[in-house]
Order: sequence, then structure tokens, then C-alpha cells
Amino acid sequence: MSEKKVDAEVNYYELLGVRVEATPKEIKKAYRLKALELHPDKNPSPDAGALFHTISQAYEVLLDEKAKASYDHLLKARLERMKKKTEMDSKRRAAQTELEERENQAKKAKMEQDQAEAQYYAELARIRAEGAKRREEWREQEMKAAEEEKIPEPTELDLALKIKWKRKKHTFTEESLEKILNPIGKVDTIAIAEKKKGTALVVFKTVVDAHAVLTSKETHPSLAPFETIDWYTGKEPAMVTRMNEDRKRMQEAKKKAEEMNSFGAPSSGTPSGKPLFAMGNSTNGTAGGGGQSSFFKNLKMPSAKSSFSNAPSLSDKEYEAMTLMKLRQAERERMLEQIKREEAS
Repeated sequence: MSEKKVDAEVNYYELLGVRVEATPKEIKKAYRLKALELHPDKNPSPDAGALFHTISQAYEVLLDEKAKASYDHLLKARLERMKKKTEMDSKRRAAQTELEERENQAKKAKMEQDQAEAQYYAELARIRAEGAKRREEWREQEMKAAEEEKIPEPTELDLALKIKWKRKKHTFTEESLEKILNPIGKVDTIAIAEKKKGTALVVFKTVVDAHAVLTSKETHPSLAPFETIDWYTGKEPAMVTRMNEDRKRMQEAKKKAEEMNSFGAPSSGTPSGKPLFAMGNSTNGTAGGGGQSSFFKNLKMPSAKSSFSNAPSLSDKEYEAMTLMKLRQAERERMLEQIKREEAS
């Protein structure tokens, strides 16, 4: 039994439940009790076989004097090492703990730095991708908006007005209607309805001419006999709609600029400090035409880059037409204000 395998990592005495000074008789008795408890034929536990083998090995080693002496020597050395480790100086343990803590902190800091860098580059890539996507969306939106803002060419119906009057009070012919309307807007064709009394379809040369007649209904004396003047289609042409929308935007911008000025903001109504309307082809601040009223002399024409024009969507012809309509609309409003003041006085 001198060749017994010794494993000092297992405490045979604790395993058998005996003291280190136990006699062979006590060891045999303890072994028999453990063998009955752990024998695979009597113990259904899956670990019973391994434990039974270990206690058998312990029994053989502890009953062999040479093997027991070798085992006791190894076990004593192992227990002493454990004792020394347990009784390690508190400062050394603290230093070791501190060192380990620093190493862990350094590893943690390095890991956090790596994660932060990875997140930074991932976020940078996301922002770049999102920026590229937004730029593409903006480009598509601008192209779509430019397409939608294109003003269709006016049709013949866009140049037509439906004029009504009371037949019992007035009688008009095509010639008399043309004579009344031509000074305000150039007439192309007139057709008086045969079935509907007091109704005429008037086609003008341009949208500007038709708009001039329509907007002069309340201010021009020669149009007083007419009961109503409306667009023949019941809907204003796209060019007029654009003009009204631009006019509304300009009025809102002017109002906002006035509100800013009231709080001490710069007096200019535009970011560049230039007026929204600059006189085209002007030298002394007055228009080139000499036959204009004082209203038109003081009114500043919108430049080619005016905010109301959206120049890329307008041809020169459309721009000129909208400008003329805008001037006439402004003149009409001025005359209405004058009439109101006269009536009030």
C-alpha cells in the first residue's frame, strides 16, 4: 500500500469525520459508516459513486503508514499555506486590493473610452447619413415646389368675365359694352346671352385687362350700371391667385416688420436693409412715365428678385402682368379709402 496515490487537496480526515490523531480502529469504523451511507447500491444520489470512490481512497491512504505520513506532510504544508494566506498582513492585502482596484478602474476607463469613441463615430455616421437624406428630401421638395408653382398659361376662359345688369333699367349692345369697358381693359370679344336677359360674356385681350375691369367695379363710375362682374368660370386664374397670395405674404411681412420696429428693431423691412419694392428704370426716385398719378409716382415697383415674384416660376410676360395687376389693385384700394373718407365727412 506504499504506492497509494495521495491528493492533498482533499482533507481525508474531514471526509471520514475523524481527527488527525485517530487510530486505525477509529478510521475503519468511520469508513464502514460512510461506506454504508454512500454505497451506490444503497444511495440513489448521482454523486454517490464518486464520493464512495473518494472515501475508499482516503481509507486506503490513512491505513497505510507510509502513505499516511506522506499525505500528512502534504496536508500540513497545504494548511500552513492557507494559514499564511489568511494571516496576510492587512497593509499588503489593502495594497493588493488597491492595485487590483486601480487595474479594474483602468480597464473600465479604457472600455468606456472605447465605447464612447465607437458611439461617437456611429453617431457621426448617422448624422452624415441623415444629413444626406435630408438634403435629398429638400432637393426633391424644392423640385416639387418649383413644379407646383409653375403658373399655367391662361386659357381663353381665364380672360373672360360674366357681366350682369338689370334689363329693365339698362339696355346694352356689344358696341356700347365695348365702349364702356375698353378704357379700363382692352376687349377682344363680346357675346350677349339671348336667353338670359342682362347677361354678357366678355373676353379680354389679357388677364390683366379682365382683372382691371373686375377690380374697378366699386370705383369706376362707368361700371355702376352693372349688377355683378365675375370671372366666367367662377374661379380666378392661377396668375391672379398667385398675385393675391404674394400680396398677402407681403402684407404679413410688412406687419411683422412694423411690430419689430416698435420694439427698437432696425427699420428696414428686409434682412438686407433694402426696400421690398425698388423702382425699376428710375433715376430720381420717380417712374420714367410722365402721365402717372401721384399715387403711382410714389409707389415702388417690385424688382426682378422681389419676394412676391418667385422669379424662377414666372416668365417676363407673367411677371409684367402680375405687376400691373398689383398696381391696379393698390390703386383700387386707395380709391376705396378715399371714397370712405369722403362719405364719412
